[in-house]
Amino acid sequence: MRIFAIVGTPHNGNTRAITDLFLDEFRAGGAEIDELVLPRDFGETCLGCANCILHGEDKCPHYGKTAPIVERMEKADLIILSTPVFVGSCTGALKELLDHFAYMWLVHRPKEVMFGKTGLIITSAGGSGVKQTVKLLRSNMSFWGISSVHSYGVTTMKMNGNYADYKDKDKIKKQVRSAAGKVAKSVERRKVSFGTKFLFGIFKMSQKNGWNKTDSDYWKEKGWLDGMKPF
Repeated sequence: MRIFAIVGTPHNGNTRAITDLFLDEFRAGGAEIDELVLPRDFGETCLGCANCILHGEDKCPHYGKTAPIVERMEKADLIILSTPVFVGSCTGALKELLDHFAYMWLVHRPKEVMFGKTGLIITSAGGSGVKQTVKLLRSNMSFWGISSVHSYGVTTMKMNGNYADYKDKDKIKKQVRSAAGKVAKSVERRKVSFGTKFLFGIFKMSQKNGWNKTDSDYWKEKGWLDGMKPF
């Protein structure tokens, strides 16, 4: 199993510690792990020019930096998005990266390889915000075409700490071990859900209208408007 872990902050707090617990479980099973830490490895802000959607991803001002990241995503069986909760959401650095991938959404130009992947969201909060953060990240992964998206979030009620100091640390370890096993099984199944297939069908109809030539040309080249499917 190949894993690409996108970590939303270089801070070594609760989320980093829990992420490492997951990665250790996967390594024990023989997984290969590739890791991107933000903003160290990517710190560009989306300019909102919409070039990626309207004219092609290679027209993005930051294409030289985003293209290698997309390639790493494509090679992975499991994509992990890991972030602490910052003001009720993911870190700004992670959101900035996700903004660059709008063109990959099902409504635009989804990549075939994404339909067979599994996603995992890892987050923690000192207070509230876990559910909102998971919802945001799940939405991004789902619209990339990933059907099987797992999540693990915990509220520690403690800021700037480490899960090792958390009173339920043994409980977290057991939960992580169980969750990691379920994720690994999901990777093996590579199942595309009815919901993903349904959305694909809805956006297929919109592409026939050709409102954005770059998108509609892409769908035509893939044969998706003539009955072929990416799954």
